[in-house]
Amino acid sequence: MQRKLITLVLLGALLLRPVAYAADIEGRWLLSVQDKKRTLVGLLEIEKAGEGWIAYLEGGPASVATDGDNIVIVADSRDVRGFVFNRRMTGKIDGDSMSGMYAQEGAAAQAEAPGPWRAMRDPVQATMAKTAKPADLSGIWTATQELDFRKYTMALTPAGEEWLESYLPFYDQPDVRCTSIGLPALTTYSFPFEIIASEDRLTMIYEYQSKVRRIWMDGRAAGEYMPPSRMGHSNGHWDGSTLVIETKLLEKTVRDFRGELISENARIEERYELSEDGNTLTLMVTVHDPENYSRPPVRRRKWIRDDTAEIFPYTCDPDSFYLPMYEDGEMDMYIERTDKRF
Repeated sequence: MQRKLITLVLLGALLLRPVAYAADIEGRWLLSVQDKKRTLVGLLEIEKAGEGWIAYLEGGPASVATDGDNIVIVADSRDVRGFVFNRRMTGKIDGDSMSGMYAQEGAAAQAEAPGPWRAMRDPVQATMAKTAKPADLSGIWTATQELDFRKYTMALTPAGEEWLESYLPFYDQPDVRCTSIGLPALTTYSFPFEIIASEDRLTMIYEYQSKVRRIWMDGRAAGEYMPPSRMGHSNGHWDGSTLVIETKLLEKTVRDFRGELISENARIEERYELSEDGNTLTLMVTVHDPENYSRPPVRRRKWIRDDTAEIFPYTCDPDSFYLPMYEDGEMDMYIERTDKRF
């Protein structure tokens, strides 16, 4: 009898012990990390895959591992000098939020101090934003240091992977030879730009490469003889106080610093939001190109209004690109790579 009583007590104790069930983290999360005074923000999408998870940060693959309410997220990034590194985020899951500390792994020119990170389930857009009035975006905008995650690898299709495998940024990137980098890269460069509002359009003047864009706000289609270009044809509309721009009629170019391909059939969406005080402008730009990406890649940017800033003339000397190749006997190799340049 005593033995049975002891057995029942032990069994009861085992049943009362907490069990480390896997938390439900599937869905969309707004992820942010704090590097001293700089905040980086990105969209984290998590899906169930067998006994584990697959994840995408800003459209690029990231790793997620959980153990009960513990979570580790690892995502690669690239700094402005070309160093590729990982951000490892370790923390706890608490219902619709996750938080913890992150640290940089690997060599980087821009060393980041360890700091806190947080993720909240992506909220449904408030209906009141739909009734807000269009914002006044006119003025000169200078980039802040609050860059996005600069996610390095993207979720490429087999065709996109095949292109990238043989791409050499030093030789093939358009701007190294003074040709247009085009969209969406132009929108995320750290040079100032100006927005001029007229009755039927917004005009954007970029310091980088002295480029000019016209965002048609009256819904007009591209002219019959308008050719595809790196800048494409852009139509804009207001979603409440958010400026939404859709660009089509693009010619082939590359998305960003790695050289992922953007096809002629791509569609680029930009969403510009102005802060309540009217002094900070944020952008989320998404590339929709299923020929080359299984997930749309996302980039973000933030500027502050500075009407005292100047848009300087931009000069670029292609000789500084071609002469070293000529002196090193690489011109034949360069000419043979014409399929990588448009």
